[in-house]
Parts: sequence; structure tokens; C-alpha cells
Amino acid sequence: MTAFPPLHLEQPRLVGAVRVAIIVPVYQQPGLLVEALDTALAQETDFAYVIVLINDGCPFDETDQVCREFAASNPERMYYLRRRNGGLGAARNSGIDFALAAFPALESVYFLDADNRMEPRLLQRLWDALQSAGPEIGWAYPDVDKFGFSEFCDTSGPYSPLEHLFRNFCEAGSLVSRRMLDAGVRFDGTMRQGSEDWEFWLQGLELGFRGVHVSGAGFRYRRRGESMLVRSERNYRPILEYIRARHSRLFDVPAMLRLEAIMSCRYAVYLPERQIVNCITDADVDGEQISIESFARRLFRASERPEYGRCPGHVVAVDAVLFDYLRAKRLLKAVLWTLERMLLQATLVTCRVRFEGTSGDRGAAWQSKVLPMDVVIAGATNDEVHIAAVQAQTLTISGRSEIFAPPKFGHELGKPFHEVRLGLQLLMLGDPPQAPSDASYTLFWLYEMIGQMSGRDEYGAWRDAQIDRYRCGIGMPRDLYGSVCDLPSVMPLRSGNSAREVALVVDPARSPAILAALAPFIADLRLRDWSVHLVGLGWGTLFWPGDAQDLFTSIIPFPPSLTTSERAATGRDAYLGTPIARMGGEDCAAAVGTMAGFDLVISAENTVAHRLMGRLRDLKIETWALLGIADVTTQTAEAINACAAFEYAYQTIIVFNTDALRLCRALGLPPEKLRRWRKDEDSGEEDWRRCPSLPSTTAAIRSIMIE
Repeated sequence: MTAFPPLHLEQPRLVGAVRVAIIVPVYQQPGLLVEALDTALAQETDFAYVIVLINDGCPFDETDQVCREFAASNPERMYYLRRRNGGLGAARNSGIDFALAAFPALESVYFLDADNRMEPRLLQRLWDALQSAGPEIGWAYPDVDKFGFSEFCDTSGPYSPLEHLFRNFCEAGSLVSRRMLDAGVRFDGTMRQGSEDWEFWLQGLELGFRGVHVSGAGFRYRRRGESMLVRSERNYRPILEYIRARHSRLFDVPAMLRLEAIMSCRYAVYLPERQIVNCITDADVDGEQISIESFARRLFRASERPEYGRCPGHVVAVDAVLFDYLRAKRLLKAVLWTLERMLLQATLVTCRVRFEGTSGDRGAAWQSKVLPMDVVIAGATNDEVHIAAVQAQTLTISGRSEIFAPPKFGHELGKPFHEVRLGLQLLMLGDPPQAPSDASYTLFWLYEMIGQMSGRDEYGAWRDAQIDRYRCGIGMPRDLYGSVCDLPSVMPLRSGNSAREVALVVDPARSPAILAALAPFIADLRLRDWSVHLVGLGWGTLFWPGDAQDLFTSIIPFPPSLTTSERAATGRDAYLGTPIARMGGEDCAAAVGTMAGFDLVISAENTVAHRLMGRLRDLKIETWALLGIADVTTQTAEAINACAAFEYAYQTIIVFNTDALRLCRALGLPPEKLRRWRKDEDSGEEDWRRCPSLPSTTAAIRSIMIE
């Protein structure tokens, strides 16, 4: 790399005063470059700045001539570097490294592309925002005022690291602090197809830095019919895959769930008796509690102005006493997740809760009834409704479209049903709450209030603003998880919990015997300070012991087919004569989403879970299989044979008795995966002694997960 003219380092007064460097990569575009440099030189600032031109091996003599003439005319303010062609990212890196070395007092760097423009106060406004921000702020980014194919891009609202995982709303024309550059953040020089600026910001995000938005700063972006950006948009999938592989820690599903819990709210739970909306993500933790009027204002704002995640995407009306009861019984997470899951298939979801029995083992079972798309009147049922749910966008659109009509929710495109009516049967859970109120009327009242508010000028005026609304709209889980891991949603887990989250997956039909046999094993997991969740994956009633509230963080009955008939097994669903249940596509995605947020998923002889484990391993989730739990020879043999068909999906297979171990070896399960549970480590059997036991420490257990 060469510099032309000389670097003027003999002028220590100027060099020592420089606070900002404007980095301008140059390749072709000599005419547009003149416009960009004129606006860079015209910046009105109360600090010293310089412009660094980097000719990235441009073959055009005209481009080189423009750079030379500008540098010669502004010898104290402009530096011209030339390098072999390496792409936009590599050229910017050359400019960064030069500026950091040449100007010891440098505090930040601004990136200007050669076809864009700067309004006179842009640099000062970004500088002021960066100077007044805390140490966690790594860059200041502007709105994007487009010209050419013109549309204004509003990037207002607080910076959202959650949204930045699936959408790049920070233009490269931003001011970057030196502290982020000193931390090693640089452009990926191998990315020559576009989106290298997004990857740059994600580096900062991974190091703990955040952006700050500066509205009306004066950044002018040229939008052309064909450009590097337009070309990259046509073939975006390889770029996305590369970025996600490079930043696997950011795109780890449990990490995204933790970030979602901090940065956004998924459910707006309206508790009419308390006249509040509880904005929560995880059912175990109360979120922001706001008035119903404040929630309505958020609904309207979300449709018109960017502020990702501030307005919850799902509205649930429920009696406050019932809400508290379900939370106390560890079932609230399952209820909210089931409602969300059904809202992917229906416009409206209602639920009636029935209580039966008073003592003994506990149990829960779901039933359902679907109404086809030609039924449009909400709540057209004689059944009592204790919980009602719609997506927030449905509430907004319906309320605005027919303000004076009777309450109804029209059928939504892409959903096979208008309404799903759920029944939740709770067995022997103690004294039920007294007479929960009818949630359907609460939802209808909310619908009418939204409709009345939508007619006010203060809300309707936003609709006429001529802005690009690509970032507007109510944030939904599919925005994040659909784009990152191809799932419509992922069940949220406890926010802020540092313990390992473990899902113990059992077959509801065998749950009493399985859980009785596993009681010492579950206690052992809890002694490791792990958070254990019971997942009943399969058909029928999930039973659990009476003391389960002390054993499990949450209890999640998950029937695979609430809106479809149970799939009949065929000969193709059997492995060497052992039937292995299969779920439909939507049920399978929902089941994976139920378990995708856990650190560890344990299948307790659950054949339905086998087909999910490979997908979970792809998501970097640890997977265990438990075999030989109950001493029933036929069931044990079938369970081991079924596991053998999917052993590749498991990192560890734990056996509970010698017979199970022998069967595992006879069926060819890899010996390096086999572990015996340590409760029987004094057994005199030679085969048993030769099998490694399950380690007693978390660190030791994690060591055997590595392939």
C-alpha cells in the first residue's frame, strides 16, 4: 500500500488534534466520488477531522486523478492511499489501520461510500451522540435519507440487538468509536458479495458493544436500480449462512432466548380484575405492568414506527386468579406456549379449564376442537371460556377495519382454521380457583376499545407519513427464530437463570411408572443445581407425582396433534419390527421449538422424541437417552431397539441395569456413548463394571459430550 501525497506527519499540531477520520474506499465512480468528497469537506464541526481515501486497485485513471487532485488541494485534511484490489472490507480496514497509526488522538472513524453524501452537520451530530453515550456504546448510526430511488428509511427507536440478529438496520455510514476498533473489530476481507457492514456490527455486538440511533443526522444514501447491495440481495442465503456460522455464539438458541427476555416482550397478558397488562416473555417472571390504554398506544405505534419488541405479539385475556393458579402449579409456561402454538394455525384460540379430583398423583391433558375458515363470529360457542388469545396484529387490524361492527375476527390468510377451542383438564391439583371470569367478553371489550381509539387523529395521522416502514410492525418470534433456525417460534425459558435448563421428555402413557423409577435420577440432576422441566411428549394424560412442584421448574404437556388426527403408523414407521411414532410437519416443528431453548434434552424411553433429536443436535443442544428405566423386559427391548435407529442423534446413552447394557451392546450401540447410572456402580457384573459411570460433576459430564 502506498500513500500520495506524503502523509504530512511533519505537521504535529494538526496530527495531534485530529479526532475523527472519514474513511472513503474508492473503486470506479469518479463522477460520484466528487460529490461525496465535496460533502465530506463541507462538514461543520467543533473538532478536527481528516479524510482518508483508499484506492482499492481501481483500473480507471479518472478515479486516480480525482483522488490526487482532491488530496493535493487539501493537503492538511485529506490523505490518499493506494492498494491492490481486495474488496470493500479490506479497503476500509486499510483506512482504519492507517488512521489509528497516524493520528494518536483519534477517537472515532466514519465510513463514507463514494456514491453517498453527507449533510453539513452529520459528523457533528453523530460525534455528540457518541461522546455523551456510555462505554458500552460502540457506534452511532443515522436515519437513511435515500435519493435516486427515493424513500426515507426510519431507524428510530432504541437500538435493538435482538432485531440486529436478523435485520441490518445500521448503515455503514456510521461513526465508530475507537474503543470498539481497539477491541479488534475489523471488516471481514473475505466477504466480497455484500453485507460486510452487518457482519462488522455483529462483531461489536458479540464483544458487548451496542449502537445508538441519531435521528435526522443528515446521511444521504444513493439507491440505484443495480448496485453491490442489490446484487447481494438476489443471493442472500449463502451470505446469511456465512454470517451465522462466523457468529455461532450470537445465534445460539438459548443465547437468543436470553436476549429476547431482556430486550422484548412476547405476551401481553390482560388481567381484567387488576386492570393491567402484564408484558412478559417467560411465564415465571413478571414483566412490565402497564394500563390497558398504554398497551393500546403501543399497538398503534408498533404499526407505524420502529421499536422492535416493545409491543408483545400475542394478547392473552385470562382471569387473574387463574393466571396465578397456573403459575403456582408450574403449568403457566405450557399454557402460554400452547396458545402461541395454536395461533400459528388459527385466528382465535379459546380455552376452557376443567378441574377434577382432589388428591393423589397430578395430571393434565389437552383436548381441542377446530372451527373452519367460514366461521367468522368470535366466541360463537356455549362453552365457558376461561382463556382467550389472538395475535396483537389481528387485534389492531380488526379493530381498525370495522369500528362499529359487532366484535369479530375475520379469517387470516395462511391459517387453516378460524378458531381453535382448547380444553385443559387438570386432575387432582388441589382446590381450584373460584369461578374464573369469561375471557371472551374481556377480549371483545378490548377489541372495541382498540377500534374506538383508532379513529383518533393522534393515531390516524401516522398512517400518512411518507416513510419506508420495512422495520415497522409488531415483533413476532418468527422474525427471529424463523430466519435464524427455521422455526416458527421457540418456547421461552426462565430469564436470567444461570442454571442449566434440562428437559426430561417422557411418554404420557407411561409417565407414572417412568417418573416413579426416575425419582432418584431427577433428584441427582437437581443436586447439580440444574433446572429440570418435565415434558410430556405424546398422546394421553401426563401424570406426575404429588411433590412435582418441588421437582420440576415447569410441567409441559405437549400433545402432537391438537388440530390434526393422530397419524396412523405404517410399516415404514417400524425399525426392525419396533413401531416408532411419527408426527406431521407442523407438529414436528412445534415440538422442536418446545425443546430448542434447553441446554440438555433427555429422552426417557420416549420414541416420539427420537425423530427430533437430530434436529436438536444441529441446534447445538446436548441430547441424552435413558434406557432400561423400568424393569419390563419387552418394553425395555423395544425402547433400546428404537433408540438404536437414532443413536447417531444422541451424544450420551445412559443405562440403568445390566440387561439394558447387554442389549445395547448386542444391537451395536457405540460403546463410547454408553454410560451407567452410578447408583448401581457396586454391581458385581463384569460388563457393568467395564461401562463408565455417569460422572457426578457438571464439568465431568460436559467433557463426555465432546465427540
